[in-house]
Amino acid sequence: MNADQHTPVALCRTCGEPVNERDRFCEECGRPDPTTPRTPPLGTALPHASPPPASRDVPSVPVPAPRRALPPERRPDPRTPPAGPGGGIAAGSACVDCGSGAVGADGYCEQCGLRQPSGREHVEAEAGRFGAAVSDLGLRRSRNEDAFALAALPAGVCAVVCDGVATAPGSEEASRLAAEAALAVLTGRVTAGVDPRGAMRDAAARAGEVVAGMPGDPDSSPACTFVSAVVDAGGITVGWVGDSRAYWLSAAGSCRLTTDDSWASSMIEQGAMSAEDAWADRRAHVLTAWLGADAGPLDPHVAAFRPTGPGLVVLCSDGLWNDLPEPSDLAAVALTGRDGPLDAARRLLRAALDAGGHDNVTVAVLRYPPPGPSRERGR
Repeated sequence: MNADQHTPVALCRTCGEPVNERDRFCEECGRPDPTTPRTPPLGTALPHASPPPASRDVPSVPVPAPRRALPPERRPDPRTPPAGPGGGIAAGSACVDCGSGAVGADGYCEQCGLRQPSGREHVEAEAGRFGAAVSDLGLRRSRNEDAFALAALPAGVCAVVCDGVATAPGSEEASRLAAEAALAVLTGRVTAGVDPRGAMRDAAARAGEVVAGMPGDPDSSPACTFVSAVVDAGGITVGWVGDSRAYWLSAAGSCRLTTDDSWASSMIEQGAMSAEDAWADRRAHVLTAWLGADAGPLDPHVAAFRPTGPGLVVLCSDGLWNDLPEPSDLAAVALTGRDGPLDAARRLLRAALDAGGHDNVTVAVLRYPPPGPSRERGR
């Protein structure tokens, strides 16, 4: 090994990790041709410090990142290899860089070592005029462990956001399976006329069962958080486990609808610490409840209310609220303009990326009240 093989001379253009000038790809995020020689920028820590890696939390990387353009619409990456069972990369697919048909089950090319695109780097979806969601890798992660599921209801919309716990192996798949399982229960129960509060509890329970049933080590099993909402003419129902959040945003006033299952929230609720001290503590984001085999008995939170005026329900992972925790901050971004939910979700994502993109970012935006029936012919 010569000197220039272990002395970084540049930073990756995507994730900012040190790379060598002759590297064909970044070993951290897998970007081909990653080098942009420059002096590494100085970073400042976020006010809400993350816990040690052993905790049930996604650690933050406090390094400023370059602005990245968002795709104008949901469009699969043309380089993404064919998907295998369960949405993973199919083993044996051709590498997007060297062309070798030797992509292993772990998603890395066995010939050149490049990590292949998964198709989850940036995802967008809409449920007609009712709602929309976006999920993005962010600027510091090598994989997206967030997931969402979104569907229109006969008279409204429902959505689920799950955030995989980075310190638990298999959590990328756990978040996807949990979101899909919960959405299936919600759409089925609500469409059948079940009260949204009961449907929400059933959905959280089913998501918990799915994640708990995934293979894993008893001491380190797949895990994720959960937050969901049903929005219809009767009001808003939210359910959650963990620290993914729901917010109500409106011109008349905005507020948070959920309370985190976290160490900091517990200390504040008990009156043991001030909010400022609790969030500054290194244990602040340690989860006290989550979905997973090692989570213990599941007791999801469920709440319902009926707003007096129009607004937006926002569901998000901590990749957004770590940088924009206050409802007023989110409202200032989401409520500008008179465009639809997808544009509002994109603006919130853009704000998180502009703040550093330290984590995966997932946002669902649902309108209240849901739009009335269209007057277009045939609808």
